[in-house]
Amino acid sequence: MVRYLSIISLFLLISCSKKELCTPIQENLETKHKPIFKGVNYESPSNVVGAETFHSIVNINANSVSIIPFGFISNTGSTVSFNTTNQWWGEKDEGVITLTQYAKSQNLKVMVKPQIWIWGGSYTGDYEPTSEIEWKNLENSYYDYIIHYADIADSINCELFCIGTEWKKFHQMRPTFWSNLIDSARTHFKGELTYAGNWDSYNTFTHWNKLDYIGIDAYFPVSNSITPTVEECKTGWQVNFESIKNYSLQLNKPVIFTEYGYRSIDKCGEQPWSTSNTGNVNLTAQNNAYQALFDTFWNQSWFEGGFLWKWKAVHSNSGGSSNKEFTPQNKPVEQTIKNTYQ
Repeated sequence: MVRYLSIISLFLLISCSKKELCTPIQENLETKHKPIFKGVNYESPSNVVGAETFHSIVNINANSVSIIPFGFISNTGSTVSFNTTNQWWGEKDEGVITLTQYAKSQNLKVMVKPQIWIWGGSYTGDYEPTSEIEWKNLENSYYDYIIHYADIADSINCELFCIGTEWKKFHQMRPTFWSNLIDSARTHFKGELTYAGNWDSYNTFTHWNKLDYIGIDAYFPVSNSITPTVEECKTGWQVNFESIKNYSLQLNKPVIFTEYGYRSIDKCGEQPWSTSNTGNVNLTAQNNAYQALFDTFWNQSWFEGGFLWKWKAVHSNSGGSSNKEFTPQNKPVEQTIKNTYQ
């Protein structure tokens, strides 16, 4: 019987041409310990900065940074414009290249994450051209935008490239375009690829099999309390945690949070994506929500870490005890992040 099983095992070993086809999902993702991204999404500065801009990131024990070259669509058009003279320095080619060189000099891994801003502040996920001509215009200009930065990311040896951020209707309605875009990106970029799916639509993206990570912008609601406790937030994660885990194991793909974070404001866990100023400064709420996320995900072997939202260029002038924004800088949560990233 033992000899018979050995023959079967040898046959299976020879027959499989790809390791992932032969390796059980749970062995791949649940029993293997892999390094994770301990990262920040870096806010592109408007003007030239020096290498010291990354010192505060290194100081919180981060090992990765996301550089974001923004592109823009007018609220009446469908053409993506990028690398224009009126953009901030850090959003243009020169800034992306220089910032990456700074990061590399301080042993930080880099994800280049092109991201679209629609003038007027409309949510990218709801954007939908009104005619086939406009759809084609969007596809052609977005393709040029992504491949342009895939080439740049490859030329400066970035580890990770993100092909898009929160394009809910675009990827649902034009799946063939996204499949072809990934194929093209593979020929232009030698590193790993991901996509940043929004928390409410990541599982409708149909091409994770072509990417290296399931990327999620993780603004899941976790509590409607003014000052949620760590335990409240952990309880609030339970259903979505199981869904994310099962999705990861089903697709045999590790998960990263391409964005995660909370504002330092009352009820920060109720609608974590919100930028509303309603509510008081609440540093404890922010810290507790972060701690619950770390406690829930950070030691899961199918989870490869993430990039907090967001880190500003001049640390000494950012955040602070009276600040309601997402940045954790100069707030109690900064130490919590530093401890976790260590």
